[in-house]
Amino acid sequence: MKVLCIYFLLAFLTFSLLVVVDLLSGTSLAMSVHSFYTVIITTPLQEAFIMVVFAALPIVAAISRFIKRNRAPQK
Repeated sequence: MKVLCIYFLLAFLTFSLLVVVDLLSGTSLAMSVHSFYTVIITTPLQEAFIMVVFAALPIVAAISRFIKRNRAPQK
């Protein structure tokens, strides 16, 4: 669970860093978020699929570790 929290914290910090850099360069908050949204929307389908796969890897690893840890020993 700690790994997922760290993963989401790093994603949030990355997004906030992108927005803050745009704000420091003089763009408005709405334009900064819009530019981030435009990058996501114009990503080709193949790249978007790979991004989703890599984003899901820590979640899948945490879920599998949780299932493995909570599985009762078979006797």
